[in-house]
Amino acid sequence: MSINSISGAYNSYGSYRATSRTTSVSAPKISVSEDGLFEPISSKVSGALSDEYVEQIKACARKAAADGTNMVSSGYASMRDAQMGKHVSPDRGRAISQVSTMLNNPNLVLRPGENLFDLLSIPFTTTISRGPMFGTTAEIYSKNGEMIAGYRDSCGWFDVPTKDETRFQYESNQIYREAYNTAKAELSNGAQQTTAPAVSGDVAASFDVKA
Repeated sequence: MSINSISGAYNSYGSYRATSRTTSVSAPKISVSEDGLFEPISSKVSGALSDEYVEQIKACARKAAADGTNMVSSGYASMRDAQMGKHVSPDRGRAISQVSTMLNNPNLVLRPGENLFDLLSIPFTTTISRGPMFGTTAEIYSKNGEMIAGYRDSCGWFDVPTKDETRFQYESNQIYREAYNTAKAELSNGAQQTTAPAVSGDVAASFDVKA
């Protein structure tokens, strides 16, 4: 992605820096990449899938199977997202806060096209554009070039999942579904055994055999 030049090597604004370099960002805008599903699991994802976390997933699945509820009602979805936010997700909140401050800065100078800024306190970059057709737009990228969040005047801020986040959610959901199906099968088998007619003694004992 070629960024329009900004006069000078960079202009410092305290928490961010305008730069004239060309960014190596290659992530598709807005669209969510699922490439992470076809690559080896990263150490970040495997570390987040701890034994304790997996047992918590299974407990939520068993609860949902027994109660007839779903991922949300069982507490699984919120638990999964909390684990992901703690161990897998980039610091979106901090990055969005900084870029929001930039967008609200009346002294921010934007050239035609995309303007590239480094966020100095965190390893992210952002591109900001302003035009008559789409208004103000912004995109935030992680240090490895993945788009993690975007802003549009028409809809505000939105998250863009990373490969690690997509893979973490996929692996977690697979564990949940397997545990849920197993619990459902066990409950079904238990119900069938409970309702089956009881047979006492030997079948032949029910006949009156006389010499």
